[in-house]
Amino acid sequence: MQLSDVFLDRLVKRITDERTDVFGAFYAPYLSDCARRIAGLARATPSLAEVADLAGVAESTLRSLMSACVTTGIRTLIASLHSEDMSYEAFHAHVADAPGRNAILGRFPELDRLLNLSVDRAARTVEDVLHAVFAAGRPLDSLLGGQARITALTPGLGDAHRGGRTVCLAVREDGTRAVYKPQQDNCQKLLDTLRALLDPDATFFGPLCPRSLVQPTHVWQEFVEHTDLDGTEMQSSRYFRRFGRASALLSMIGATDLHHENVIASPEGPLVIDTETLVSLPGAAPGASPSAISTLNLDVEQSVLKTVLLPTRYTGAKLDVDISAIGCIRPGTSENLYSYQVVGAGTDDIRFQRTQVLIEHGSNMATVAGEPLDPRDWTDDIVTGYREARELLRAHQDRVEAAIANSDDWAVRQVVRPTYVYARFLEASTHPAYLGNKKVRAELLGKLPHHYQGAAPESAQTLHQDEVAALLDLDIPFFTVDCDSTLIQGNLDREIRTAVGTTPRQSALAAVHSFFARPANRDPTYIRYALACSADDAWEPSRARDADRGSRRTVFPDLTDPGAWHATLRDLVVGTNTTPTWLTPHLQGDGLSLGPVDTTLFGGGGLLIHLADTDARASISTLGVDIARVCDSAMPEELVVDGSPLSMSPYTGVLSNLVTDWEIRRLRSPSARFRTTVTLQHGAALPDIESLTAAAFDYLNGYSGYLVYLASYQSHGAPELMGIPPERLLQRLVTVDGDPTTHPGDELGLAHGRFGRIAAMSALVAKGLDDGSGARDHLERFAHAYGRHRWQDATLRDRAKGSGWCKGYAGVAYAAAGLLACTGESNGRIREAIAPEIERLISHDPGSDIGPDISLCHGVAGRIAVLCDLADRLDWPELRSEAATLHTSFLHRYAEGGWTCGIGTEPHLPSFFLGLSGWFAAQSMLNHPGRSLPIFQGGH
Repeated sequence: MQLSDVFLDRLVKRITDERTDVFGAFYAPYLSDCARRIAGLARATPSLAEVADLAGVAESTLRSLMSACVTTGIRTLIASLHSEDMSYEAFHAHVADAPGRNAILGRFPELDRLLNLSVDRAARTVEDVLHAVFAAGRPLDSLLGGQARITALTPGLGDAHRGGRTVCLAVREDGTRAVYKPQQDNCQKLLDTLRALLDPDATFFGPLCPRSLVQPTHVWQEFVEHTDLDGTEMQSSRYFRRFGRASALLSMIGATDLHHENVIASPEGPLVIDTETLVSLPGAAPGASPSAISTLNLDVEQSVLKTVLLPTRYTGAKLDVDISAIGCIRPGTSENLYSYQVVGAGTDDIRFQRTQVLIEHGSNMATVAGEPLDPRDWTDDIVTGYREARELLRAHQDRVEAAIANSDDWAVRQVVRPTYVYARFLEASTHPAYLGNKKVRAELLGKLPHHYQGAAPESAQTLHQDEVAALLDLDIPFFTVDCDSTLIQGNLDREIRTAVGTTPRQSALAAVHSFFARPANRDPTYIRYALACSADDAWEPSRARDADRGSRRTVFPDLTDPGAWHATLRDLVVGTNTTPTWLTPHLQGDGLSLGPVDTTLFGGGGLLIHLADTDARASISTLGVDIARVCDSAMPEELVVDGSPLSMSPYTGVLSNLVTDWEIRRLRSPSARFRTTVTLQHGAALPDIESLTAAAFDYLNGYSGYLVYLASYQSHGAPELMGIPPERLLQRLVTVDGDPTTHPGDELGLAHGRFGRIAAMSALVAKGLDDGSGARDHLERFAHAYGRHRWQDATLRDRAKGSGWCKGYAGVAYAAAGLLACTGESNGRIREAIAPEIERLISHDPGSDIGPDISLCHGVAGRIAVLCDLADRLDWPELRSEAATLHTSFLHRYAEGGWTCGIGTEPHLPSFFLGLSGWFAAQSMLNHPGRSLPIFQGGH
């Protein structure tokens, strides 16, 4: 079809009219310019009409260009509208004509430059793609299943790189589609070589990546669509097993940046659609820093987590949403990353407003009938697939290394910083405040940090200049390294040295060696931890049916054998000779994140105490490292006391670190004293005692815990961090606790409710630290009233949840025993008084609901620990028998699978209160009479 001026004018008019709600007519000259360039291309090369319907190509290209122009200019036009005394309709008509348009462009010349740049690039893309179609000929037709003309091109499907080159979708008359990628010397052939070597019939890894036609300057790929799985157990299991297998293969060669936009789910398995980062350079030389964090970071860089195929939420990371290839559990909104949205389009009220970045389900998610599958429910399949692939790869290690060493010339893209950082700067730079001139935009873009992955420090300035130059022209900076080069190449073709002088080929071979040198259980455990961190709300169970989940979750640690679990932990330890640590999940708000082991009692600290206790009793190192040294490595350099209830908690706050340190050292030396060399800094004014409410005296996260800390540890040199006499806090606690003879109906449990406050009072009264507070009288009256009324809250009335330590009867029984003991009651009287609570703890008949939770905080471990503790404290040996029966009943029901750690569905968490270390600590108490809870929990 001849692209006449009349046809093109009508086409431009139609497309701009479709976008009148976002000032569409403003962009008409730019679309017209692009249209005439496409017409000129058709006249210059008439043979292109043989491979393409040029009218369809022009229309689809102009639509893409229109979208790009609107993205660049919308905020400037909105701001300009609101600076004028005009309605939307009048302003749109004003900027549709040359005088009005020129007035805008006169104030924002950088906008004009960027829009013209978009035109140049769109026209050049059409030329490049159509010439590539013509040159490909039969091989491309063979890839797509026959000959047919191109009817539409959609450029801009990915980030623009290297002069505006982008991925482009080509649609043909027969409905088939192909993806054009302007890649040079890519490593697609390397992956094809390895796949042919390891899995020639694609039955092990599945398709792995789309069929491709690799050319020197570009790649053609068949277009693959996201497709539902059929919903059968067999196909879903196969998909996730193949995902695990692909993870092993890609991790082995050092792949990275395989995020949610680079993988598509299909019934045959995951397909990697972007292979530019199959190999990556190391970020820094090994051993550059002896700190625990740097040692762990180096290990993570060599692990399966580097691929980004799996969720990688790290403690303190800016990126707080799941961008992994396996997919987020549910759409997640970032609290750290912001974008903008246009509201009130086409009206006088049109505006742009700041909005949080949202990561939604995409084509990377395996779905059934459109509903995403929760990858946490398929953890065992993913891990099994990973292990299977590791064995296959080990069997062919020599051939894999030979294939890498002898492969043809290839290059890789080096990701020197997270791409989302570029996106944030690029978006900010098209705000009207920065479009007045190029210099202003350059100054903004120049604020990019001078820190780079894989580049030598002396190259930072050169890299920075290259980045700014690319972003100024709306490109995402793109850096490549030839397979046998130690130089990073950017748009400016200047010498940029790598960090350790390693070539991609050498890096790939080193990655293979590292892959097989790693302990066999480390990366499978990392996979489990990563998936545990994948949900925004870690407390919420999976959406899958319990029966289905239980039938799949069959690979569990032996709940009767701590040695097997300790062996798994042993495989995680890094930095054994300097600063030992390991990767572990941390509870942050409602979610989990990954980081080095810490010293907070609720998480890593309790785990370290359990391991130190195990070491002390066995007289050997359980993990092959000194746990005291691990604690030293994890201890913050400075502990900031701000006076808030949370910071004063010995379970979750600053005091956790001090308590963990002392509990570990006293296992070696009973006369150990609290450290006096720890730096304590008051970060804020201490609270007004009279302003404190009952909520501030939370046992787990507040001042009640602090009071128990003082009662438990003052004799061991524990500092009074608040500088406030404990009796003053106790007096306020008595006041805010309310009438001891009645209960208003709020929470009663130990960790967050009234019995937590009672436990704190009891601890101070027992130590004689209640001078003038009225606490003893308050406790006596409370004990009498509770004995008569047996108050309950919602949790205590729930038989499925009402027996735990945190909010249930285990915590109530523990606190009630301390309450009665401090008021002088005999063991016999205490046993009689708390018998109703004990009855709730020992309920394990076939009709009762033990629940699948093993945790110390909410589950069966807390019940067992309290029963053993009370048995020893109250000379009540029958409770040990009941604890043993409860233990046996739980194992009979859940040992083969289906149990959880107190958070969501993940059963492998190492946490003390919410994981395996608490379970094994309780089991140790059961197996060894006289072994008690840690002192911070009331032990001895």
